[in-house]
Amino acid sequence: MSPTALSDIYSCAYMERIRSLLKSPYVILVYHAALIAIGYLGSFLLRFDFAPERQYVLMFAHTVLVVIILKLLVFHWYRLTQGWWRYATITDLLDLSKASLISAFGLYLLIHFVLRTDGFPRSVLAIDLVLTILVSGGARFAVRAYLELVVAPEHGRKKKRTLIVGAGVEGSALVRELRRSPNIDYRPVALVDDNRTKTGLKIYGVPVLGTTDRLNEIILKHSIECVLIALSSMGEYQVEQLIEQCQKSKVDFRILPTLQERLNQPVSMSQVRNVQVEDLLGRKPVRLDLEKISQRIKGRVVLITGAGGSIGSELACQLAAFSPEKLVLLDRAENNLFKISMRLASGFPQVAFVPVIGDILDVRLLRNTFAQYRPTTVFHAAAYKHVPMMEKNCFQAVTNNIFGTYNVAMVARQYLTEHFVLISTDKAVKPTNVMGATKRVAELVILGLQHEDTRFNAVRFGNVLGSDGSVLPIFQQQVAARMPVTVTHPDATRYFMTIPEAVQLVLQASTMGKGGEVFVLDMGQPVRVLNLAKKVIRLSGLEPDKDIPIIFTGLRPGEKLSEELWLETEGLRPTTHASIHVLDGGQADFHQLRRWLDELSELVNSNNVHGIIQMLKTIIPEYVPSEELLYTSQIDRHDMASTYILERARLEQVS
Repeated sequence: MSPTALSDIYSCAYMERIRSLLKSPYVILVYHAALIAIGYLGSFLLRFDFAPERQYVLMFAHTVLVVIILKLLVFHWYRLTQGWWRYATITDLLDLSKASLISAFGLYLLIHFVLRTDGFPRSVLAIDLVLTILVSGGARFAVRAYLELVVAPEHGRKKKRTLIVGAGVEGSALVRELRRSPNIDYRPVALVDDNRTKTGLKIYGVPVLGTTDRLNEIILKHSIECVLIALSSMGEYQVEQLIEQCQKSKVDFRILPTLQERLNQPVSMSQVRNVQVEDLLGRKPVRLDLEKISQRIKGRVVLITGAGGSIGSELACQLAAFSPEKLVLLDRAENNLFKISMRLASGFPQVAFVPVIGDILDVRLLRNTFAQYRPTTVFHAAAYKHVPMMEKNCFQAVTNNIFGTYNVAMVARQYLTEHFVLISTDKAVKPTNVMGATKRVAELVILGLQHEDTRFNAVRFGNVLGSDGSVLPIFQQQVAARMPVTVTHPDATRYFMTIPEAVQLVLQASTMGKGGEVFVLDMGQPVRVLNLAKKVIRLSGLEPDKDIPIIFTGLRPGEKLSEELWLETEGLRPTTHASIHVLDGGQADFHQLRRWLDELSELVNSNNVHGIIQMLKTIIPEYVPSEELLYTSQIDRHDMASTYILERARLEQVS
């Protein structure tokens, strides 16, 4: 090893020892003692115009040690001798003022009544009070200013010059964090905001240079490399315009998640992510009655079926935030259950949860689970949801979505569960596919099981972006592989909302009603699937039909051109929440339902596709099966529904 290299190593080790020494609590006490002494000396000098007589010099010498010790004790009580000065805040200044005031009062009593120092000028204590705040506080903020304005820029020469869109609370929080964190790879140099009154202001030293109309001009003039969008309530059109301008200027762009994604957590740079299609929906943040939700969840046992799925896992995370006594997570998919268990263990270590691997068709497992954990609330999210697949596997759809729901609901009623919430779908309205038809029957099942000890409700909503089987991941995979993007029909429309938003509204709806209601979530305006595909392509920096072709494949069996959320005959009514409506899901006679379920069970076990279709049409007169299903000849036998026949009598007898 060369002498130069050895010298560098010794130099680094020496500097590290110095840094460690400077952070020593003993050295920090010396800092504070020196500042206190300087302030106390300054008070004598100011009092006597920098020419104190000998007797006052002796007074200073006799009392300075007492002043230092007393102030250090009070400062330690207020924890002012701890912490890093680089993070000094107004709170620290307030604590310093309180400590200085108490110290001044204590010194007065000590000097005049204990030490009995005759002739001690009281004005010195008043001046010392002010100087202590100025000297100690000034030192703290001087260190912070030096580190943020001098050291951080020096270390940040290779950082991305960053422009922040939004000079409100969220944008200000990002600027503050970026200025105070030398390890983050972004350096804020400008802000823009459409509120023209903010133009010319400075936020933590960063100027507001204008509105978003001048975005391209500001990017070019100030050599911006990255744009951070810090307006979570921004509309769809505004976000698209910003993205278009960023792409035109060839700069990187990222966005702060919406309030529902952040679950009302404070703004942090770690939350900033790439812009997603969900950000282009233009949906307003959901406002929740957190107190009502907390009353239903806190300290109680909650069971979620399908807990490893998109909705089930989000339910688990959002419920965990309300401190339940225990979360029981039921799913038959081992890997998905493992993933949500890991999320809860890392994100909510204080919440107890129990993963249960099992099938909702296994009544013995359900009974054992309810008997052991006694859940007070059940969110039933387990279901088959893929429309084309269920058209080809109608026996499984009937078995899982209808008989599985019946099993969970009956066991919940048997064990006196207080509340049962079924996660339903807009495809249950005027169904044209087996999946939608079975979900509508599931709604009727829980309405028919309404009981004085258990409150049954259903929550109906449309597509959620990013869920398993959603069209969005398919588009993203096709674009990533530079394959043609496939859309069923140029005029096909769907209702979309984000997973966090849907789950928040499900939780809010679960606090409403007396039982027997079907709640419908406000899905906003329907979105053309073609437009969604184009947005996915543009977010990847490509142009539709130029870089990536769009191919129309035609509607698949059981698919509609557009979806509905309720029938006119169901009587939609508003609730206390603007985004939740309630409708009369229809009266369901339990004894009639039982006869229908008996017949459906026999038809499943006999592989009678035609009989199943006719029975579903009997139960749901508005059901219009697809032509492909009508001509399906033979599907493999699935005898899982037999568990319904074996267990039904026992369940109903106990209930």
